[in-house]
Amino acid sequence: MLNYRRFNKESDYNIMRKVVQHNCLEAGHTYPQLHIGNLDFERYAFDENPDLLYETTWLVAKGEDEIGFITVQEDEFYITVLIEFEHLKSEILDFIEHNCYSHGNTISTEANSEDKLFNSTLEQRGYTKTGYFRFNGICNLSKISLYEPLPDEYRIRLTQKNDIVRRVELFGLATGGTGTTPENYERMMNSPSYCDAMDFVVEHNSEIVAYCTVWNDPISKIAILEPLACVAEHRRKGIMKNTLLYGMNILKDLGSKSIYVGTGGSNAASQALYKSIGFVEYGINSEWVKTLK
Repeated sequence: MLNYRRFNKESDYNIMRKVVQHNCLEAGHTYPQLHIGNLDFERYAFDENPDLLYETTWLVAKGEDEIGFITVQEDEFYITVLIEFEHLKSEILDFIEHNCYSHGNTISTEANSEDKLFNSTLEQRGYTKTGYFRFNGICNLSKISLYEPLPDEYRIRLTQKNDIVRRVELFGLATGGTGTTPENYERMMNSPSYCDAMDFVVEHNSEIVAYCTVWNDPISKIAILEPLACVAEHRRKGIMKNTLLYGMNILKDLGSKSIYVGTGGSNAASQALYKSIGFVEYGINSEWVKTLK
């Protein structure tokens, strides 16, 4: 039998991170698992207050062992459990439906197409797959091309504290318009995973015109891209392609094995960019919905 408790102390965040790191290490890939970079980026860059986790997260235990966590939002939820306990997701879904939402609510979650068990479980429990999906890509770092220098008027460097205001101005380019604040961005820079991340900016005549954050996990040797964007007038010049290759070659030298990226299923331009530097599709994340009776 599983036990559930609210996220109630900051050390619980370390439990969440350990679950995610364990899954990436054991599986050798991220999807359908999260990455520790996802956790820190979502918590510190997006949430108005990192303490929101205390209100939206449940820890899941089997006996005395914490085996995963649930994030419950207004009409959507996400389940992350140690891969050894994936078979218990149906029991966890039952808890969510009866304890986190009311009758008549329409709720949703996502499932990666590579996660056959979870897709089957959702279907059996009455969820319906919608047309919304996200593209996921993986790149084997041992096979990437070398970085080609940018034109003379462009320069790649790591983000500094005095770049925060400009980074915040451009943040929505990568998130469909969703913004952040200087306070949030600085908190993200102080997050646990940021010390292993590479947060690049590209300058043109001393103005930041593009950016890319690479979150690395030295334990699993897996990295993710989240986020990246370029100002419209500087696109189609090879800037993002070579900025990505610059960071990916550093990752390779550090011993990382692979890197992942996700983007909207209809974002053909981004998918073409990723495929041009060696990413291949690794499943899609589809939305599943259910109206509770």
